[in-house]
Amino acid sequence: MSQLTATRQRPQPSAASRIRTNSLWNAVQQTASLAATSAVSFLLVLVLPVREYGIYSYAVSLSMIGVAIMTAGLSGLAVKAFVNDKQRTAATMSAILLIREVFAAVAFIFLGAISFTSGDRLTIAVTLVSLTMLFARALDAPELWFLARLESRATAVIRIGASAAMLVVRVMAVAWWNNLWVFVILNIVEALVMSLLILRRYFRDPNSAGLHRPHVKTLIELFRQSWLLALSGVANQVNLRADVVIIQALMGSVAVGVYSVASRVSELAYFLPVVIMNSTLPVLLEVRKKSGGTSKAYHNMLQRSYDTSFWCGVGVAVVISLIGPPLIPIVFGHEFAAASSVLLIHIWACPFVFMGTVYSKWIIVEGFLWSSLIRHVLGGVVNVALNFILIPHYGIEGAAVATVFSYAMANYLACFVGRQSRGEGIKMTLAIFWPVRLVLAYFRIGVPTAPAKHRA
Repeated sequence: MSQLTATRQRPQPSAASRIRTNSLWNAVQQTASLAATSAVSFLLVLVLPVREYGIYSYAVSLSMIGVAIMTAGLSGLAVKAFVNDKQRTAATMSAILLIREVFAAVAFIFLGAISFTSGDRLTIAVTLVSLTMLFARALDAPELWFLARLESRATAVIRIGASAAMLVVRVMAVAWWNNLWVFVILNIVEALVMSLLILRRYFRDPNSAGLHRPHVKTLIELFRQSWLLALSGVANQVNLRADVVIIQALMGSVAVGVYSVASRVSELAYFLPVVIMNSTLPVLLEVRKKSGGTSKAYHNMLQRSYDTSFWCGVGVAVVISLIGPPLIPIVFGHEFAAASSVLLIHIWACPFVFMGTVYSKWIIVEGFLWSSLIRHVLGGVVNVALNFILIPHYGIEGAAVATVFSYAMANYLACFVGRQSRGEGIKMTLAIFWPVRLVLAYFRIGVPTAPAKHRA
């Protein structure tokens, strides 16, 4: 039997199996990256003065807003394009790289200007240098091609290896070059090394189409679809990071340092639903394509995702609420003891953040890009308004309250604003009552489980 015949006869893994494998690799990579980042944050809290740690956190927060601008909302759209139009992969990849670099420049200028509101020369300088990382991050676009093919192992190995190597370098830096600037430069080096290795892996892959001069039509089409998601991404990052920027302006770098410890602990949990839904997106696209947007299989898949994501978020919030506050002063020192009360509030955004990852993928699949913009703008407005109202009276605890309310708005309540998204809001409401539905189902009392696409 020839090798080709044997290959054809070899059983191919099912979609569910590929999702599990891809999710596992994504989970391992995200866990390794978060472990490395958390270890570095822990070291910085121990060795840097509270003010310098606050400056570092401020610069990182603005850089993360820059990443949202730089990606231009193309992550989900790129996966969709690679799945639906495999013949134009090379041109699509080139277009994505070009658009990301242009938006990196826009982000650098915009966020660099914002850094001047801090009124501190060191904060401004650190932020401007940190923002150069965006140009390196723009080059990791081929990772989306591997994600679309459910082959995240290729890039996960690179990121895990690079994270481990850079962690060793940072530990050495703590011992020998304990300086804020050293850690800022190492962040840039890490982004550049990872992106170049991912590019190299893409070009060496036997299935890679390489790069091709992008068609003007492709650029226009991607930009036409992406600008709404780009604005949405910026609004989302405002929702995520506005608290740090406002705390810096109203209370200074020391308060930012204390608040960042609590928010960092909360954000460690946010990667869980992202990992799962990133791997589920290609299959969700296939189910939608084959069965249609009103099929029972499609809506049942969405309902199950909302159910599990919300209650996983509740479980994480309960665990962190029990073990987090007592550990903060022990691990980070009494200078950060005030972060315990912040964490008790901040962590309860988790259930809404978890559901929001499912909702964001539904938006991509259905193409309702305005829904993405609306949800994040509403969340950002609530966040900024509540921060300015609550911080003067309640300090950093007020910022935590603002975060929970803004996340609930962006990831749940905003669904009821748009006509097309109300069906997802109903699914999320059902997810909140999942235990009740299970009890009723046990006693064979009929309740709705996955409403069809809302048409009202």
